Amino acid sequence: MTYAAEPYAQFVDDLLSALTGGAVREQFRFLPEEEPYRLAAPAPVIPGSVRVFGLADGVYARFRARTDFVLGPEQSIAWQKAADGSPARDARWPDAGSAFFVNYEYAGSNPQLTDRNPGSVTRLLAESFAREFAVMSRQLDAVYQAGFLDTASGRDLEQIAALLGVTRRRRLSAAGSVVFSRASPAPADINIPAGTRISSSEPPAVVFETTADRTLQRGNLSVDAPIAATVAGAAGLVPAQAASVMNRPILGIDAVANPQPTRFSGADESDEALRARARRALEASGKATTGALLGALTTLPGLREKDIRIAEDYLAHPGVVKLNVALPEMAADELAAAQTRAVALIEATRPLGVRIEHNISAPLAAGAATPGEGAVAEDTAAEPVNLAAAADAADVFLPVNVEVKLTPTTLSLSADERARLTRTAEDTIKAFFADAGIGEILIYNRLVSRLIQLDGVLDVALRMYPQAASPAPVGRKNLVPLNPDVKPTLGAVTVQLGGALIMLDVSLAVTLKGAALAAPSPLDAQQAARADAAAKLQDFVATLESGSLSVNRLKGALPGTDTYEIGDLHYSLEFVEAGLRVHQQDIEFPLTGLERLWVRNVALLNGGGA
Repeated sequence: MTYAAEPYAQFVDDLLSALTGGAVREQFRFLPEEEPYRLAAPAPVIPGSVRVFGLADGVYARFRARTDFVLGPEQSIAWQKAADGSPARDARWPDAGSAFFVNYEYAGSNPQLTDRNPGSVTRLLAESFAREFAVMSRQLDAVYQAGFLDTASGRDLEQIAALLGVTRRRRLSAAGSVVFSRASPAPADINIPAGTRISSSEPPAVVFETTADRTLQRGNLSVDAPIAATVAGAAGLVPAQAASVMNRPILGIDAVANPQPTRFSGADESDEALRARARRALEASGKATTGALLGALTTLPGLREKDIRIAEDYLAHPGVVKLNVALPEMAADELAAAQTRAVALIEATRPLGVRIEHNISAPLAAGAATPGEGAVAEDTAAEPVNLAAAADAADVFLPVNVEVKLTPTTLSLSADERARLTRTAEDTIKAFFADAGIGEILIYNRLVSRLIQLDGVLDVALRMYPQAASPAPVGRKNLVPLNPDVKPTLGAVTVQLGGALIMLDVSLAVTLKGAALAAPSPLDAQQAARADAAAKLQDFVATLESGSLSVNRLKGALPGTDTYEIGDLHYSLEFVEAGLRVHQQDIEFPLTGLERLWVRNVALLNGGGA
């Protein structure tokens, strides 16, 4: 059913008619099968007293006698029709299926009250009650409108959006993030629910609440969670490391702190923006649509729909969607995190088999790294195990060196994240040797298993060999102490992280040929060739783990096609983690297997780029 507020004047008419002997609110349903709309008057109806009102275009209206309706034979309401059954010229009908009401007077009524004039007691009484009825009708209409996304506003809109998991972005409440941590890897998952309260350590204390559930997973040392101040205004702005007091201790969590100062999030989100995000929430849940891409990307703080442009051309570029994003201004570290998050959202939302060409300079999303070679070198020794002897027969300890190369699951690790992963790997190796007993055999695959189970590790290459061995064996087998009375201990430890991100900016010359010469737009043909070359380069550099990076090697990955040939090619490098950009072009760079190359930009030497 639908509801609309009735006007004050209608309530006055109803009450006056009822008090002075008239018939009020005789109800009919505006449906063809309900005709004729015959009045149930006990006596002949006075024609000039008939008033009809009801919903027209969703709003209560009073219909006009002889224009919209007439009092027909047998005291029935007849709506004015054209010859084809549609409303007559200038006639207005009630909404189909809605109720309409009729007030009228009939002959022979003998009411006790008859004075309807302004200022009379009867009219004052009717108008007083009518006002209250009109106010209540408006309130009920507001309640009805508050139940729909298109018409709700303010707090009502926030409640509807909350059903979709969407909340209004606030300006007056400071926001930020905290890191919950412990000194040793978590023995089991530790849940940190939304609403967990943290206070600042310096007076006056400021209370924050986590705004999302988080879980410190087994084997991890820390997890970050978003927070918002419980009070609005500048009181919620605190410096880094200030929010460090847990109001209620969480079992298994040793410490909490905010790594960066809290800050205001900008302007309060408008009703229109919140309404649009709520609409996108349903589209985003289905994925594989442009609406889903918009919905996913607008979850980034400060990014609006108007900051995103999606273009599709099914004929010129089948299977390709072009996406341009204008990220808001923010600090360098926040921008890097936002770019990485944006790429992850695009990859998680894009349709299967469709390539998204975007302008975001960011590495692959988490999980997109590729496993390494899995071993430093092939262990071809005939012995099934490596026998280990101490440097001196009288020694009671057997130092063992360990060399580890880890491939992380994501290429976008920050310097802190790489250092944290390295420390975690070192702690795991130390714990492995601490568990070893006197004369115990060191199981190679057991240590590999512990390392590969670390959160964020995709692949492991491991060497484990006695410190006193000369020459050192390859070390990819179980290690058996020759003397059963010695205890294996940890010697030198080397942990290297693969996946050091190197960005390539490539410029190349394209010569069109074949069918491309007959294309309606040479520029579009060049851009299509550039896009194809960019995709081939991206696939090629992802496989490079040895040798050197050079112009000839890159050109070798771009053989001629039926539509274009590659001429000159140049490139420049940027070492992301070191923050180093090499301006000299075409430097031949030796690869150690610890790098991960990413083609950030491919431009045409004769114009154009992406």
